[in-house]
Amino acid sequence: MNQKNLALTGVGALAALAGCTPTQQKPNIVFFLADDIGVEAFGCYGGAEYETPNIDALATQGIQYMNMNAQPLSSPSRVQILTGQYNDRNYSAFGYINDDEHNIGELAALAGYNSAIVGKWQLGRDRQMIHRMGFSEFYCSQVELYRETRSATQTDRYANSLWDVDGKSYDFALYGPDSMEDRAFDYIDRQVEAGQPFLLYYTQPLVHTPHVTTPDDDEWDVRYESRFTAAQDTCHFRSMVKYMDKQVGEMVQYLKDKGIWDNTIFIYAADNGTSTRIVSKQQDGRRLRGGKGEANYMGTHVPMIICWGDKVDPRQVDHLVDFTDLLPTFADAMGVQVPQDWKLDGVSLYPEICGREANQKDLVLVHFNPLWPTSPSPKASRYAMNDSLAYFWDGRIYNYREDPEFTSPVMYDEASDEMKSAVAALKERVEAEYDYSYGVNFTPDAPGAPRRGNYKTFYDWAPPQNPF
Repeated sequence: MNQKNLALTGVGALAALAGCTPTQQKPNIVFFLADDIGVEAFGCYGGAEYETPNIDALATQGIQYMNMNAQPLSSPSRVQILTGQYNDRNYSAFGYINDDEHNIGELAALAGYNSAIVGKWQLGRDRQMIHRMGFSEFYCSQVELYRETRSATQTDRYANSLWDVDGKSYDFALYGPDSMEDRAFDYIDRQVEAGQPFLLYYTQPLVHTPHVTTPDDDEWDVRYESRFTAAQDTCHFRSMVKYMDKQVGEMVQYLKDKGIWDNTIFIYAADNGTSTRIVSKQQDGRRLRGGKGEANYMGTHVPMIICWGDKVDPRQVDHLVDFTDLLPTFADAMGVQVPQDWKLDGVSLYPEICGREANQKDLVLVHFNPLWPTSPSPKASRYAMNDSLAYFWDGRIYNYREDPEFTSPVMYDEASDEMKSAVAALKERVEAEYDYSYGVNFTPDAPGAPRRGNYKTFYDWAPPQNPF
């Protein structure tokens, strides 16, 4: 049954009906978002190259989404996560979001939740904007400092990094992910002690470039320069995956030790595909190249696993999901109604988490116009996907199940009547012209949504380019 419009009308009432919890206690939500890693890197998704035992274990305890789609790059995905909207509505430029957008921080405040973002920000160079968006507190990299914190012996997120503490001070981190984890654990401690339900958006920088050593590597101490950008080498990617997986396990164990795992909805996902520098062996013998920055299935196909103590019936599901679905899911879990004027594009996954019939969507939209920093990208594309086909703005059609790198298109004008019928809804969505603030039919040189904030991105200084 298609219930797509539920998310548009305010669906908080579902939380009271689902019966997922035996008490009136509201669940905590921990969203652990990894950076630059697609499904091919995980054993539970068929990977054979890296050690991911903790994430693989999660897949046996919760719902493993087999057709989860991000956007091909970080900023477009993160704007979706925060707002629950496709990028044709509100995406302005890489590293930017308008701080008056309705978002999950504001939603948490409406529900009476405390909320924190710990990790990578990279959406606007303003130390107060995260609070303006509704988050109770933050501990982030790339809020105001970026270029200033990169040198031969300093990084912006890993070794010798600086982290913004609520826009009031900076913490020095010998290794950023470790300081992140310490801050997250401290945040959890304070919320548990206060008896306060919370939303923790944990935006892990691993495994984004630079590919450098971690504190668990022998080289970390033997070769000091291996900690920094100048020493980056894809050979370190393996240990970065292992370290990221270790921190997932440590987060899960901490929630259990605090006695709140059974009342915490834990979501693991990644923001886009793996770097194209990385080729990963699969259990079936294939070797797959990452698709970060590519408008194809390798660029968007990412893991997502949702656990909730022993309340979830462990299983794999294959229906379409994307990041627009998170905000309405959070709303249902928090028991708050989404205001109708928020114009969400997602559907709530909460009924499915509770073992009820899933809200399924007919399509996923990829509006990929990265605007790095403000200029059009030669890879800019808009396409929509159903269960097996992707239809592009210029008439290309791909079967992404068989051709994940999108190498063998069928042109719409040359397609069979059966295929044309199969992509009719996709074509309509891709070619739709909406009366949004800047709605136009897509072209590769389309502008972004107007910037309304009085702040810049980290990339406004850069010359026109497409580094991905």
